[in-house]
Amino acid sequence: MKQIPLLLLVLAIMSCNVQVDKPEIIDESYDPTDEELFAACADLQGVGQFIIDKTTFKNALNDKDFKNSSSSFDRKSNLYNGHWGHDFWKTKNDDISSSFEKEKWITKEAKGRIKQLKPQFSGIKIGDLEFDKFDMAFLNDTLVAIFFYPEDKIENDIIDHYKEKYGDGKGHYKYYYSRVQTGDDITVTTTTDEKRTWANEKIALDYVNKEYFHMEPGSKSTGFFEHTLLIYSKNRYPVFEELLMSLSKQYDENLQKSKSKTLNTL
Repeated sequence: MKQIPLLLLVLAIMSCNVQVDKPEIIDESYDPTDEELFAACADLQGVGQFIIDKTTFKNALNDKDFKNSSSSFDRKSNLYNGHWGHDFWKTKNDDISSSFEKEKWITKEAKGRIKQLKPQFSGIKIGDLEFDKFDMAFLNDTLVAIFFYPEDKIENDIIDHYKEKYGDGKGHYKYYYSRVQTGDDITVTTTTDEKRTWANEKIALDYVNKEYFHMEPGSKSTGFFEHTLLIYSKNRYPVFEELLMSLSKQYDENLQKSKSKTLNTL
């Protein structure tokens, strides 16, 4: 089911004189066997020419689409910005200054084992498709994950394509659309919770779609949106993630030991 963009939905509510008394509710679960899921997703391997467990760091740097969508600053590993940047590994005590120092230490200690590429100020265009986010993670110079999301205008096209090609995947789709009443009394509540995983023996693709919208007289309109796609190597991406997080933890432990040593001199 294609969803109506929330802005268009609100405009439609305010321009029409229609009342919906019964909420629309969809609650679907998908639980194929691994054998069924893997067979349906046998062709899952990456995004366009960027192939998980195959594309190298050098391949990505020299790719024409990446070059056209990036600056010279983007053509080197960056573990501060992007999906696997400081928002991924920072702790609650990290401020901007300490995060910069921590990223430098992580990069040095990683010794090239983990890297990230991302177009810094824009997404990437692959063929006729434009992506707002396209962050690539590399383990030992080989692509192990891509965190990406298409432009809003083609989002439904991309997700519908995955459903048509690979089936419903494993997960659930919950859609709740409450009461809409025009005039002076307007109440809108839209809640969406969708999670799907398409996977074969080696590659997995996780899709998360969370939306919440609330509108009523006398209350400030609210909204929450989380749309993400992550395709990754089932064997090698966890190694990347574990190494990144262990280095972050090690830095914190070293810092704490240094502070304790200094305190003991007082």
